[in-house]
Amino acid sequence: DVMEDPWVAPDGYTYERRAIERWLSNQDTSPMTNLPLPNKNLVPNRALSSAISEWKSRNH
Repeated sequence: DVMEDPWVAPDGYTYERRAIERWLSNQDTSPMTNLPLPNKNLVPNRALSSAISEWKSRNH
């Protein structure tokens, strides 16, 4: 599946927004590394979101 709403977590990895928000509601660690996160601030991955939109427009 292609991501719909990519966001970057403090671990530097990009996740589907709903999935990472659900994870962070119960965890203080990275789902990728299992290391503690310094905070729970999420940032939209606009570059990836734009690339996904462009890909979808060409492939759907």
